[in-house]
Amino acid sequence: MHRIPLDSGFLAAKFMLLSETMDTHLYTWDTKESLDKFIVKNKLPNTFKKKIHFAYSKTAGLKMLFYLLIAAIDNHVIRKFLLQSEGTFLQRVKYTLSYLPLLRLNPEIIHFEFGTLAHKAAKLKLLTNAKLSTSFRGYDLNYAGLDNNEYYTNVWQLFDGFHFLGNDLKKRAIKRGYKGNGKEVIIPPAIDPTYFTRQNSICNATKFIIISVGRLVWKKGYEYAIKALVVLKEQGIPFEYRVIGSGDYLQAIQYIVKELGLANDVKLLGELTANKIKEELNQANVFLHPAVSEGFSNAVLEAQAMGLPVVCTDADGLSENIENNVTGFVVPKWDAEAIAEKLVWCYSHQDEAMKMGEKGVERVNKLFKIEQQIDKFVKYYSDLKKHES
Repeated sequence: MHRIPLDSGFLAAKFMLLSETMDTHLYTWDTKESLDKFIVKNKLPNTFKKKIHFAYSKTAGLKMLFYLLIAAIDNHVIRKFLLQSEGTFLQRVKYTLSYLPLLRLNPEIIHFEFGTLAHKAAKLKLLTNAKLSTSFRGYDLNYAGLDNNEYYTNVWQLFDGFHFLGNDLKKRAIKRGYKGNGKEVIIPPAIDPTYFTRQNSICNATKFIIISVGRLVWKKGYEYAIKALVVLKEQGIPFEYRVIGSGDYLQAIQYIVKELGLANDVKLLGELTANKIKEELNQANVFLHPAVSEGFSNAVLEAQAMGLPVVCTDADGLSENIENNVTGFVVPKWDAEAIAEKLVWCYSHQDEAMKMGEKGVERVNKLFKIEQQIDKFVKYYSDLKKHES
């Protein structure tokens, strides 16, 4: 991973739970301060630190060069890469050093949690006999390297295993050159539904509370949500729209809120702790996710687990996340009028909307529990070890 997963609940859970079943280590470009926070946050024993390893640091330059020399003497694969691969000798040394602490673990499988990391690491196939595997989560296929038709060519050719969050991402991979070679698995994200449990069945009686959770960035489509709220305002619906998250799009959202006369109706709450987010979800009537691009969205899973009906767009994998007309509504992306229509329906049919929320709880417990997904990953990695490249 790029970083130790302090904010990503599922990636943290995946790492910790896999460690109980398989000899699992994390290789990261992070700091020891983050490691300490991870240990404290997850109440792990200090011995767990031995499972987290850091990429080459300039402060350990001489030590790493010594390790590289020993590795080159002991390992003919590394020696061959340093002496015969393309590029200058200095480039080959730098590349080997960047993954040397990982190579010294002598892993059977090296899995990259994001395709962008896999893109940079494809040449690892020349440095190790380990099976290479990667996940694709959205950004890596939707935006990364769009100006380069060959961006993932080496990954498609050299990697042994491919994990997609959903079928939409697999289709996007095919458009970018993926041909289905290697071991493949589709495993969606997961949450802990025992944590995201609704504490009350009575929502705010004076206002219809609409809530969104997500970074304030262009792809979340907040401007379409805010335009939809104008319709509710015109119809005299007493609502409050609460947005949890921070990001570079804050000023743009503040501007459109004021321009459309919704300053008293929209509350930008910023970043909140998990417990605070749960409290806000507990007070809401409906969850709104107006994204124009989204890999899958854990926030939508959490909302369903909390018994909220969901209004979301058909952006990327969202239509695989909820069941349309059962746990919520899927509307076309960029369509503020369609968003408004479904929000008005939820307001006008609150008993039926509550039943949708109950169906959402059932769906999450059936399809998106962490334990289920971990079992699928264990099988995937076990099968990958046996898979012929």
